[in-house]
Amino acid sequence: MKRSGVVVLALLVSLCACGQVTAAAGTETIVLERADQPTVHRPTLEKLKREAESSGRPLEEVVERYAARLAATASPRPTDFDGYDPAATEPGVTIDGIPYAELVDLGTIARSEGISYEEAIDRFGAQSSNGKVIDRLRAEFADEISGVRYVDDQRGLRVGFKGPIPPRAVELARALPLEVTLIGGKGFSDAELQQAQDTVTSWLAARPEVATMTAHSDDETGRVKVTLQPEVMPGDEEAFKRSLGLPRLDNPRITVEIALSAAPVGVVRE
Repeated sequence: MKRSGVVVLALLVSLCACGQVTAAAGTETIVLERADQPTVHRPTLEKLKREAESSGRPLEEVVERYAARLAATASPRPTDFDGYDPAATEPGVTIDGIPYAELVDLGTIARSEGISYEEAIDRFGAQSSNGKVIDRLRAEFADEISGVRYVDDQRGLRVGFKGPIPPRAVELARALPLEVTLIGGKGFSDAELQQAQDTVTSWLAARPEVATMTAHSDDETGRVKVTLQPEVMPGDEEAFKRSLGLPRLDNPRITVEIALSAAPVGVVRE
């Protein structure tokens, strides 16, 4: 059911109290600024940071020892493989709500990103709890959600919607300890974008002039991007693309971009 312009305007006015609101080209944007979002409290990790500083040991080592003490009190689990780490495999071993297995992964991320362990925890430590909120958003708005992605080095989140931003989505996003940008009126959903990609790739896979192919969708623009290798590279690429006779998509807000490659870009057809 379509909303009238008056209803949409009333929705925007009601949401102004929740965060910065902008609108352009038929879309609406609500920004829940970081300063107004919940603050993450990690009292145990703060205690372990102080212990690391006073002892001169790396925080990662202090966290590992603390987790080992927790695992020692948990129910023993049998194992028959080398390198068993009960702290990492015991699901009950968490520190400030973060599973220890994820804290181990954060050490790996810190080294690969060239940042400190402390920064890795600050930037990525809430992803498990954030994921639960994101799962709720996807479940409650399965037909409307249009792109969910972290931005600004995991310090922010962008959430898109096919139609107007649901007030319930704003309510859920307010539980996230980071800046959240909600964008409404994109005109397509994730489900429609995936369906469009499946339709296009199925059509092209059946074309004898297509040797290999790869495709991905851009949920920011609503564009399905396909790179394909023809059996024989054409002299006129644009004429070749037109000859493919791509099927008409149900949603006009979703577009298809075809690029040709002389080299294989996927599994070679037998």
